[in-house]
Amino acid sequence: MNVTTPPGLRYRFTGHERVLHDVAASQALPELMEWFGYRRAFIVCSRTLNTRSDVIATLVATLGDRCVGVTDKVGEHSPLSNVLAAARQASDLEADVIVSVGGGSVMDMCKAMQLCISEEVFDRERLLQLQMRMSADGTEMLSGATSVPRIRQIAIPTTIATSEWTPVSTPIDDQTHLKARFVVPDGAPRGIVYDPSLLARTPLSLLLSTGVRGLDHAINTACSLHPHPFASLLAEKAIQLYVENLPRLHDSSDIEAFTNCQLATWYTGMGQMSVPHGFSHWMVHIVGPLAGVPHSDAACVLMLAQARWLERHAQAQHARMLQLLNRTESFADVLEGLLVQLGMPRTLADLGLKDEQVESFIQPALDHPQVTHNNLRPIRTAADLRAVLALAGACAEGRDL
Repeated sequence: MNVTTPPGLRYRFTGHERVLHDVAASQALPELMEWFGYRRAFIVCSRTLNTRSDVIATLVATLGDRCVGVTDKVGEHSPLSNVLAAARQASDLEADVIVSVGGGSVMDMCKAMQLCISEEVFDRERLLQLQMRMSADGTEMLSGATSVPRIRQIAIPTTIATSEWTPVSTPIDDQTHLKARFVVPDGAPRGIVYDPSLLARTPLSLLLSTGVRGLDHAINTACSLHPHPFASLLAEKAIQLYVENLPRLHDSSDIEAFTNCQLATWYTGMGQMSVPHGFSHWMVHIVGPLAGVPHSDAACVLMLAQARWLERHAQAQHARMLQLLNRTESFADVLEGLLVQLGMPRTLADLGLKDEQVESFIQPALDHPQVTHNNLRPIRTAADLRAVLALAGACAEGRDL
């Protein structure tokens, strides 16, 4: 297959200044606040962490009067209405930094809040006008914002899907139930705190599924239509760490496995913005909100379908990954075995989806600016989409569609 590449190679560093690894969040957050000179933190967190654990109360107590407010009104896919309300709250409280404690929805919300505060936009219509645009060659996401950033984020991730490594925010529009798409200037956190003990407190099913979402990001980087050698090197190491360590997370005392999975997100995130990603990364943004299923569960199914779709088109990439893993079967079979081991969904039927629901994804996918672009094996038409989704709907015995 002959593939044309855009002029030159582009590496995109997303602006992190300090990453603290294998540390206690209650000790590291005050250190970062002091390092950056912040005095007024607004904490955004998951409701579960806030109401069913002492994590947030401990952070608030540790910060004392340096914490000016807390919200846990985030919600699945961070709806725009919640984004706008929290942005207004943080602005009214004159926060000088947003601290996210949670998973992808929490961090996504904080990025969009940063955009609202920087642009002084607190209504849906004006915010949606700031959505991202694509570069002229169709390979890079560009910001629709123009103002100088006025506030940054410190992230304390409790999942492993790599949201902390990008400036991209995709909150759901309450009215259309579709994802809005923002590239936020300086939207990637200024500081990241990786506390493996917090990760170990995340519900196992959520942790495993977000790990698969992170794995999907790494695979899309390694199998990009326009690869970058540095990004590919990091992604291949991340894939190895995810595949080898995700099954170990069943043992909550295996802190090394939690630490290694956080390292995997680091390796993945350091390269993923430098290359365009393919079908499985973006189709999640269609399936998740329209079907009412978590992003990460959808990623399990779509990652496996994409691997089968690419079997004869990504032979060199798959071979490198198999060598790292010391495996001899097909890469798709490795992924399927991993999903079985983790107890994760493998088909659209496992997600509870019916044929008519799957058909309803076709037009939104065609309308999306990236689902049908930058795929190593082309996916351009409704027929192509149905073919890939047929792989996602197939059971192991009938997957040679």
